[in-house]
Amino acid sequence: MHYDHTLDATRTWIACPTPKPDARARLICLPHAGASPSAFRPWADLVPSDVELLAVRLPGRGARVDEPLSTTARDITDPLARAIEPLLESSQVVIFGHSLGALLSLELVYELRRRGLRPPALLVVSGRTVPGTGRTLRLHELPDRHLIREVQRIYGGIPREILVEPAMLKRMLPILRADLAVNENHHVDDEPPIESNILALGGNEDPHVTRTELELWRNRTTGAFDCAQFDGGHFYLSSDRGQAWVLSKVVEALSSPATSKTGN
Repeated sequence: MHYDHTLDATRTWIACPTPKPDARARLICLPHAGASPSAFRPWADLVPSDVELLAVRLPGRGARVDEPLSTTARDITDPLARAIEPLLESSQVVIFGHSLGALLSLELVYELRRRGLRPPALLVVSGRTVPGTGRTLRLHELPDRHLIREVQRIYGGIPREILVEPAMLKRMLPILRADLAVNENHHVDDEPPIESNILALGGNEDPHVTRTELELWRNRTTGAFDCAQFDGGHFYLSSDRGQAWVLSKVVEALSSPATSKTGN
């Protein structure tokens, strides 16, 4: 009997808080730098009953804590594309990423295209300028203390319970540093626009990702494009209201005729 190792890869890379085998859509979420699939756990109670939430498990954290951390986007997107292949045919697929997750999401769609696999119906990018634009930072090269200070100054987002607990901070710092290296060392390839529709989201008080910069994502697709902002800064989606708003925008985009056509 032939054993499909792809299923092992799917279970390794994808966490599914509430399985919904008959879901009409699957929402695959990639986290921001330093985060784990648990960042999306509250979303499981907010998605509609016919949408299955799937959170990506990156190496070196959670159930994969003993695996080496990745420091390039391709180290992540190559095996992740193989892992999600079984999920692409049975329903509409939405790929969502916030900040670093947005970069990885776009690179994942590129990798699916290179493999000749079905594209997602919708790519949702949040809190991220288009790769190759914006500032050039080297935060991952800073000493620990300076790294923490600069990440908090620029982005915020490190929970206070981690900042005040040395053991937790010690565990988190290598993950954060590796994720920042993925982002800051990323080489932008000259890829043609994708076919998937794109929804670009952000906080209206994020000084580093403005409305104008979100609009530039329009150039990355030949499909439909929409852009929206919610009250807040870079981590506008960390509040209950922000999460509910993001999911409402995703559901709205999924229900549009353009997205339905793309997902066929």
